[in-house]
Amino acid sequence: MSSRQEEHIVGGGKIRSVILGLNDGLISTFTLLVGVAAATLAATGGNSIVLLTGFAAMVSGAISMGLGEYISSKSEYNYIKNELKKERAEIELFPDEEKEEVREIFEKMGLEGDTLNACVDKITSNKQVWLDFLTKSELGLEEPENPIVGAILTFLAFVFGSFLTLFAYFFNLGLTSLVLSSVISFSMLFIVGALKTKITGENKLRSGLEMILIGIVAFIASYGIGTVLEQLIAVA
Repeated sequence: MSSRQEEHIVGGGKIRSVILGLNDGLISTFTLLVGVAAATLAATGGNSIVLLTGFAAMVSGAISMGLGEYISSKSEYNYIKNELKKERAEIELFPDEEKEEVREIFEKMGLEGDTLNACVDKITSNKQVWLDFLTKSELGLEEPENPIVGAILTFLAFVFGSFLTLFAYFFNLGLTSLVLSSVISFSMLFIVGALKTKITGENKLRSGLEMILIGIVAFIASYGIGTVLEQLIAVA
């Protein structure tokens, strides 16, 4: 007799932080470099401006994303911890009322009679289990993840994504560097889109192609702006 195995995502918050940082690092740095490369490579013949811009964008963006993730996660962390603290105090101060809440939850599930009483007694016999049950079933909350971990993961993922799109410019190949950077960036955007489905459950191919489409739109807009600036630089 075969047993069915269910797949569930563990550490979804960490995966979200990695995907968020990687996605932003790729798109923001890639589109910035496309515009700068279009404006400067043909005019100057060198890629030093592109590299300096890329490193500045990578460092400032990674710090901004990391701090933003920390502040956002810390707010959620404090909120959940405060709710857990209040729920724990209510169990200590008003055990009868909290026990009745457990009973009401089970009744909504369709339990009754001796089965209902047995379940209520079992849950409320252990205060930690009791707290976990109420926070999940009543409040819909899970134990929060450490906001520092999320911030570090976002920071590192942003740096990695930025470096991938910047890598081709280390080789002074003129506009060929722009082409190589685009190929790398589009490939990684597809991979990020496919990885995102681990959380969203979407179709991998569709999600990956959507990310490429976003990259193409950003490429066209940035390259167009960069070309206009290149013309202005040439005139000046």
